This record gives sequence, C-alpha cells and structure tokens, in this order.
Amino acid sequence: MMEEFNEAICMEQSYSLLTGKETYEDLVSNGEDLYLLFDPEKSIKEIDVSVYDALLDYFIYTEEYEKCGEILELKELSKIMLLN
Repeated sequence: MMEEFNEAICMEQSYSLLTGKETYEDLVSNGEDLYLLFDPEKSIKEIDVSVYDALLDYFIYTEEYEKCGEILELKELSKIMLLN
C-alpha cells in the first residue's frame, strides 16, 4: 500500500530526475515510494511546461534559489528543443 502523498519528496525526486542528479533506477532502488510530477519515460521536450512551473513555485517557496536557476535553464532548453 502506498503511503500518504508527500509533496516535499515528490518535488525533490522530480527535481533530481529532471536535472539528472539521479537516474530513475537510483530513485526506485532505494525502496521508498516514488512520486514524480511527470512520466520519466518522456523526453525533456515532451514534459509539460506546468511541471517546470510547479517545481519553480515550490522551490521559490522553500527559498532554494539555486534549484530554481537550474529549473529555469531546463525550461528554456525544452522551449528551444520544441522549436527544432
């Protein structure tokens, strides 16, 4: 049975996977429940812009501005990839 949803874990796991700090295999191998804001099988250009916005909102709220910078860079990169 899955534990109650934990927003902090979801945001951290989504951030770690999106930025490449951890792989999907790393996240599932730790034995904890996995919460993600996006389908990990999709490419970066297929991830909806709302995922980046949700992560930005969360990390602005928690005042983790370095993470915000990384997320903004990835958001811009995904826009460029969509144009190609």
